[in-house]
Amino acid sequence: MTRYGIASAWVVLLSAPASAGSLAPSFDCAKAQSDAEEAICASDALASLDLELARLYRLAIKGPNATADRVEALKQSQRDWLRERAECWKASIGLEVCVANAYAFRIHALREGYSDARSDDANGASLGPVAYRCDGLDALLGAVFVNTREPVVSLSWLSYGIVLPRVESGSGAKYASDLWDSSPALFWTQGDTATFAPPGGTEVQCRREPIG
Repeated sequence: MTRYGIASAWVVLLSAPASAGSLAPSFDCAKAQSDAEEAICASDALASLDLELARLYRLAIKGPNATADRVEALKQSQRDWLRERAECWKASIGLEVCVANAYAFRIHALREGYSDARSDDANGASLGPVAYRCDGLDALLGAVFVNTREPVVSLSWLSYGIVLPRVESGSGAKYASDLWDSSPALFWTQGDTATFAPPGGTEVQCRREPIG
């Protein structure tokens, strides 16, 4: 499944959902039309992702750079994404994990493709994209930080993408998963530097690059 040009995407298990039902998503849960929407209504973690995505979408579709052609393209891509999200009931990784990763990738796509979506970050829960140049990696690594109820980072490079959950660390912001026995995936930022290890790969050092 492709996502904003990413031909392959690894997914990881997020932690258990927060207490259910206390946070209302952007849609009416009484009219939930899919297993994915029911899962969002039952999880504060997923509901917080939904609210952040809805905020970014509103900014992108109503911003000063929202020409008629771009608005129509955005609406179509959103419809396509909603259909993909509804298919998460089929995912071998589990419904909730599939939905969470779908939101993280979509947030990444909106922030990367629409500058208007980045116009009100003081009132949001996501940041980026931030570019990193990593030793031995023949492309920039793009990172979008999604600081909702269960923070994650969405990373993209070459034709790949990954979503990693934030874990405890003594310093900086560390995102990791040991889902891969051969070599855990890792992204650990400390100031303008970061350590990155893709699934099954070795750790490399990265430096933040200016964008624009």
